[in-house]
Amino acid sequence: MDGGPNNFGPPDTFVNQNRAGDRLVSENKNLIGGYELKNCVATGSSTQIWEVAQVGSTVPFAMKLLHPESLKDPEAKNVLKHEFKVGALFEHPTLVRFHKLEMNRDHGFIIMDYFRAPSLKTQISANLPETQSCLKKIVEAMCQAFVHMNEKGWLHRDIKPDNVLVNKAGEVRVIDFSLATRIKSGVMKLVAGKQKNIMGTRTYIAPEIILKNSPTPQSDIYSLGVTIYEIATGSPPFAGLNPNDLLVKHLSESPAPPSTVNLNVTQELDAIILKMLAKKPKDRLADMREVMSLVRNIRCFIEDPADLYARKLKEMKANDSQGVDKRLDSRADADRVSRGLAAPAKPKNGKRLTAPIGEMEAVKKIGANPAPSATPQQAPSMMPQMPYGMPGQPMPGMIYPGMMPGQPMIMPGMQPYPVQMTFGQQMMPTGMMLGQVPIQPQSTQQPMQQRSVPQPPTHALEAANPAPAPLVQVPPTQKTVLLPLERRMPISAAQDSDVDPDLEFMTELPDIT
Repeated sequence: MDGGPNNFGPPDTFVNQNRAGDRLVSENKNLIGGYELKNCVATGSSTQIWEVAQVGSTVPFAMKLLHPESLKDPEAKNVLKHEFKVGALFEHPTLVRFHKLEMNRDHGFIIMDYFRAPSLKTQISANLPETQSCLKKIVEAMCQAFVHMNEKGWLHRDIKPDNVLVNKAGEVRVIDFSLATRIKSGVMKLVAGKQKNIMGTRTYIAPEIILKNSPTPQSDIYSLGVTIYEIATGSPPFAGLNPNDLLVKHLSESPAPPSTVNLNVTQELDAIILKMLAKKPKDRLADMREVMSLVRNIRCFIEDPADLYARKLKEMKANDSQGVDKRLDSRADADRVSRGLAAPAKPKNGKRLTAPIGEMEAVKKIGANPAPSATPQQAPSMMPQMPYGMPGQPMPGMIYPGMMPGQPMIMPGMQPYPVQMTFGQQMMPTGMMLGQVPIQPQSTQQPMQQRSVPQPPTHALEAANPAPAPLVQVPPTQKTVLLPLERRMPISAAQDSDVDPDLEFMTELPDIT
């Protein structure tokens, strides 16, 4: 009988259509076992973690999928089966739930709850202060997961930040039970011999496991202690130049207290972590419940790590805003505004010379017009001679401290000239300065009071009170170049500025391309 438009036909025809659909699904590489691959979350040596969803559903799951080459490895397949067997035993909010295991010649995978969160390892690397602020909450949740496992008779054996997922709210999920083993007790513990292989992660492995002894709950406590140490300080307690060196440190080297690495760690947290990292299992804490109770009742950090980080970041930004370059740039801008000058064009490379580097090049550009300076400069070699008796000048016969009798006082800016003094019948020149050639007296018969003195030009009267200058003359041909630390701004400019006068010289340097 022919089927109508809504008739699927005979049952055998319907089955054939389904088989054809299965072939289409198997040909689609994004579909495995009725699950659509959405996003690859992580990749390991023999497996991959995928975000998946069942065909026709939007509920996300996590799939632990064997690599195609691992399907040919019986050991890899047995590890996946073992993990599902152990994980399916647990029902706790801090442990990932397992739903399905499928193993055939085409593929092998486990379906688990999908917890959308990065690993604790990623959180430590990306956002350590926030992770440290949640240390108590994270450790308590982890301890609850391991207490539940211990009550079921199992040890995790691979506790590390990579196997703990933490979201922004501080919720925790412990994953990866591939190395989980039963707790040996009673007779089994006595007859248990050496382990054939060392199993675990070198950075977090307990010393007794390195010696191939049977694992105990204290072995997990040691690994958890290394994990808490890494949260508290940002790095694990031991690091080696090679894998064997790292194992030797676990066996023989005492860890540094976390407070020596992170000064914000309290002594109470120090004591708990070091107790968990004891070399001998009997010297460690008794069980995970004790760890949880101790961490819950102590103060882990002197100051909240997130608040401490925010405060330091604020201080660092404030210090940057008061940096030398910015302070000098602002001083130079203010100086230009006061002079009514336009801002200089920026160099092509966008950099300004605000340090004494290239000082000689700066001096060359400045040329004969250096920046104003209050440093004593060379007095002019030829100054008009000033007569005695002018306003502001000493009178003849006046004695000042440091003057010899009969020596006239030389005021700043004056060119000394010889004056004859009479002692009995002998005439001698006086008032000569160091380095000058004595000038012979012109006449021994004319007294000093009657000696004619040439009058200075009119413009010399305006310089009757020049700025103080040293009495030591500098040869006219010698140029004085001031080094950076000797240069100063004018006193009036320095008084109007809040910049350290010792740094003012840097604002005078021009832009150099």
